[in-house]
Amino acid sequence: MAMTIGLVQALITNPIDGGTAQACVFVGPSPVNVEVLGLRRLASDPPVMAAFKGSMLDALAQALASRREVVVGHDDLDSSIYSVELR
Repeated sequence: MAMTIGLVQALITNPIDGGTAQACVFVGPSPVNVEVLGLRRLASDPPVMAAFKGSMLDALAQALASRREVVVGHDDLDSSIYSVELR
């Protein structure tokens, strides 16, 4: 388990055919010092998981707009986001 802490420097969302949506999140202390993390919502996700992923995306967007620091949880060897905490 790894945690990346910093400001959301950029957030790029992209709907994909078939009901899948993805987002790339750039988190770090400055725009030139970031870690790129991803969040993917699949059409096959159960409604509860789709809502959870949507709420994480909403939190990241709010952090970007308000310049709040975030703590993003992901696996050590994977950039897929599994938790978001606003500070």
